[in-house]
Amino acid sequence: MRNKYASCGLNYDIILERYPNISEYEEIVNAYLDDDFFMELEEMLESEDYAMAKDATKGLYILASELCLFPLYERLLEIYEDLEFETYQELMEHYRDMIGTHSRIRGIFNA
Repeated sequence: MRNKYASCGLNYDIILERYPNISEYEEIVNAYLDDDFFMELEEMLESEDYAMAKDATKGLYILASELCLFPLYERLLEIYEDLEFETYQELMEHYRDMIGTHSRIRGIFNA
């Protein structure tokens, strides 16, 4: 189990300390990873709806932090900072990095 989590950068010990029922935790994470905002965020960014994208990103990164999904949290925070400081040059690159991290984490929970 520990190796499964480590394979995508998650700390099993921290997660287990916060969520002793790992089956319930995985169920919650699967529901979170299915959130439509992960895919809708790309449309928001492409249409330059930055206010909505910022709100969606903030909600997603708060939940990633609460669920101890720190690699995903960091990628979402990069997007949020781009939006907050209106530095859009690397925004889509950061989005693609976040989706890659999302996919890696999703892969271990849906395996």
